[in-house]
Amino acid sequence: MITKIHVGLRYLFLVTLLPLTVIFAFFIKLIRPILLIRWTRLDNAKFGHFATDVEIYLLEKKFGLNKPKESYIDFFYKPELKISNKQLDKMWKKKLIILPWSIVFPLEYLRQKNFLFSDENYFVTTSKDRYNLYDKTLPTLSFSDKEKKKGFDFLRKIGLPEKAKFVCLHVRDGAFHSNKIHNYHNYRNCNIENFRSACKFLAEKNIYVFRMGSKVEKKISFSDAKIIDYATNGMRTDFLDLFLSSECLFWISTGSGIDQMSKLFRKPHLNVNQVPVGHIATYQKKSLIIFKHFFDKKTNNKLNIDMLVQKNLCFSTRAEEFENKNVIIKENNLEELESATKEMLSRIDNNFWDMWNETKDRQKKFWNKFPYKRDFHGTIVANIGKEFLIDNENFYS
Repeated sequence: MITKIHVGLRYLFLVTLLPLTVIFAFFIKLIRPILLIRWTRLDNAKFGHFATDVEIYLLEKKFGLNKPKESYIDFFYKPELKISNKQLDKMWKKKLIILPWSIVFPLEYLRQKNFLFSDENYFVTTSKDRYNLYDKTLPTLSFSDKEKKKGFDFLRKIGLPEKAKFVCLHVRDGAFHSNKIHNYHNYRNCNIENFRSACKFLAEKNIYVFRMGSKVEKKISFSDAKIIDYATNGMRTDFLDLFLSSECLFWISTGSGIDQMSKLFRKPHLNVNQVPVGHIATYQKKSLIIFKHFFDKKTNNKLNIDMLVQKNLCFSTRAEEFENKNVIIKENNLEELESATKEMLSRIDNNFWDMWNETKDRQKKFWNKFPYKRDFHGTIVANIGKEFLIDNENFYS
């Protein structure tokens, strides 16, 4: 009912503002000889894209990449009623020109009909750091002193000592996209219980763990004073999602929107249970990666990268594509996840982000097999987990 009212109000404003939009449209055409006006949509309903698409746009603009040769002004609009994170929305409003949908929608409609406007009036954003700008820059966003106090007050209130270290953990499950329309993403889902050993290891090292997520299937069975089920215990807010992301020691995740906060705030990132193979973020130096395992359904033989390439599955984003080619996908087990977590902590403790000497040849061999795309992967600086390389040599041989 509320959504219908919101949609109705949107179109009411569109009609009401139409005279102003017409004037604005002709103004854009009138000043075109001296100034190009462009626009694009914000992916405001998807947390990850709402974060990284804008961050990459601002970084590329800062470095003079993919921008018009002439003078120009860019503005954005929000096509979706849903705001994935209101704190992020608040922070982007300080960095961008965002106009009401009711004004921009008619302009975009005219552009698509090639009337008055053309492709030069629209630009496309991306979440891919194809120029490796994250590692060259500090985060665009920052919190005010008042916001920082609010965040640290929360940590003290729940019992974290001053300067306590903590990790953000997000495990995508069936609640992430619970409606049937998005079932094609279920091959990316994982079981939070498989992270028990990794979390217990961190807790033993006096490192707290926040289980992140706005929608999850179930509570974790192993939560305690240092393993905090923030996603289900009533603590979660949009503000804290960002604040915790900005202050954590590192991220552990299986691939979803919220884990893009690691990029937004330049945090080390342990990427586990990665699938599809070609969609990994290779352009962050402080990124460590391990993959899910792929098996032939008929023979139960394990598949390697060459076989996935032959089946055209390295960039597949739908569950049925794997099913139609008789491929079963299995998650990382407890031992793999704990091992990768130990390696990540070791790298952070020693500030070491190069290849280990004992797996340097394996690392190079893997990347030689990897289905590289320039616009997806930039310059590859990430590392594959050491134990994963040792235990799964057939995957890249």
